[in-house]
Amino acid sequence: MSSATARATCCLLALSLCAAAAGCAGTSRGDAVTILVPWGTKTPEYNAFISVVTPFEQKNHVQFTVESSRAATQQLDADLAAHDLPDLVDLPSPAAVDQYKSELKPLTIDLSSYDQPWRGLGELGTGTVYAVPVKADVKSLIWYRTSILRSPPTSWTALENLSRHGTPWCLGLASGSTSGWPGADWVADILLSRYHATTYENWIDGQLRWTSADVKYAWNTWGELMRDGAGINGGAAAALQTEFNDAQDEIASGGCELQHGALSATGLTSTSGYDYVPFPSISGAASPILVSGDFMGLFTDNPNARRLLAYLATAQAQTAWVQHGGYAFSADQAVKPLAYPRGVQQQIAGLFQPTHSSMLCFSAEDMMQPDMTTAFEQAVLDYVDSPVHLQTLLNGMQHTQQGVGSSPQVLATRACAKP
Repeated sequence: MSSATARATCCLLALSLCAAAAGCAGTSRGDAVTILVPWGTKTPEYNAFISVVTPFEQKNHVQFTVESSRAATQQLDADLAAHDLPDLVDLPSPAAVDQYKSELKPLTIDLSSYDQPWRGLGELGTGTVYAVPVKADVKSLIWYRTSILRSPPTSWTALENLSRHGTPWCLGLASGSTSGWPGADWVADILLSRYHATTYENWIDGQLRWTSADVKYAWNTWGELMRDGAGINGGAAAALQTEFNDAQDEIASGGCELQHGALSATGLTSTSGYDYVPFPSISGAASPILVSGDFMGLFTDNPNARRLLAYLATAQAQTAWVQHGGYAFSADQAVKPLAYPRGVQQQIAGLFQPTHSSMLCFSAEDMMQPDMTTAFEQAVLDYVDSPVHLQTLLNGMQHTQQGVGSSPQVLATRACAKP
């Protein structure tokens, strides 16, 4: 399907929510704004985005066409080849911002109220804004159902003890072309918890070899927690086949007790009856927190698209976004925890405030070269399927690292920062 056909088909959005796709397709490119996003049209994330842009559309009489693709960067590559670019694209990682730097239009948007590391990554360390960190998230969380687990594992020893019995872990690794990323977050969180920011950034940049004892420790420790699949509800085979956001069905039914990752990835439709503990420190010292984010960039000279992106960067739009369903968080310090729905979301939002003392480190696979990220995700799947071949996998990862070279230095050196 061509990008033009896809956009006509996906002409689901306009501030008026066009009654027919033909009506959307007939709008001139000069008046309309086309937006490519990675959220499915039936997801809370998509609905939250629509709710944020709708007031702007109504006020400014600008029509929007939203194209949804879970493989957004692949779709963008096709659009680049066809010379038919959308105006705005939600890029899933800082590495993607860096990858498309030459196509992105520099922005005159003030990000001074945004936390690090999001602000520096949106500027690629240059002081020029290339993309707006429109959405943020925290990954270093262990979720549990309060009616099932009355003593949550607040220490590493407690987490190890809980993992030794039964099938405590809910795990889904399937995610289309990016299957495996939840396991990559596990490896990153363990390495960060044990060795902290400097070692973590050296690993991202390729200075720390994949075959090093530190990296191997992170993989082995994850395997030990999962008991090579025996600690996962349904076993390794189920983890490989389960969508990442369907694992909550298992915790709701009592088949497992714990789930790791960002709130938006748990698949929970409500946080009622659920709570979390921060990922416990392995080293004994307070460990950094693993975070992620979405960055929206401008690919055309459409002035309406530029105005919309400037609006999305405001505290007003960011506040509207976090108040809607979809479990979004904002890296804008102007969006205070009280702006979020009550409960665990307000607690998580507190991690973004400058008063919080923890170092924040961006998700490793989101900072790596695209080929390295793909190899990482595939290695996760292979490891879960056959843990005994870890050394072979790490040798292969190091070979890939040598082929792609180090990550862009500006990304690696700014992966971790205080908010």
